[in-house]
Amino acid sequence: DHIEWIARGIAVRDGRVLLCRNVKGEYTYLPGGHVDFGELAAEALRREFQEETGLDVRVGAGVCCIEARFEQVGKRRHEVSVLFHVEREGTEWPPEVPSRESKIAFDWVTQDRLDHVDLRPPAVLAC
Repeated sequence: DHIEWIARGIAVRDGRVLLCRNVKGEYTYLPGGHVDFGELAAEALRREFQEETGLDVRVGAGVCCIEARFEQVGKRRHEVSVLFHVEREGTEWPPEVPSRESKIAFDWVTQDRLDHVDLRPPAVLAC
């Protein structure tokens, strides 16, 4: 058992928030991923965007930090997520964000619909 350290990005385009969707499980989360040992959270977020979408991002200010405990596929999880504002590097966000991984997809969701998607962890909505 260990605590997972996660960096997540809040990207907004035309009043919509970018969510990453698990294709198989149909749940969503803010884009990002695990912070590697020796890596700053902002560096990890930039790396994860590049690996998952092929897009370069500029990581802005930290927005909030949340801690969550939950069970996923029968396994207890404990994570701390740092949320950052992110922008595209040198250009605007595309209408469709590509995925380099078959298990995930990216969707722009209007802010008023965030209560209607399976957003994990739910504490993200408080930010």
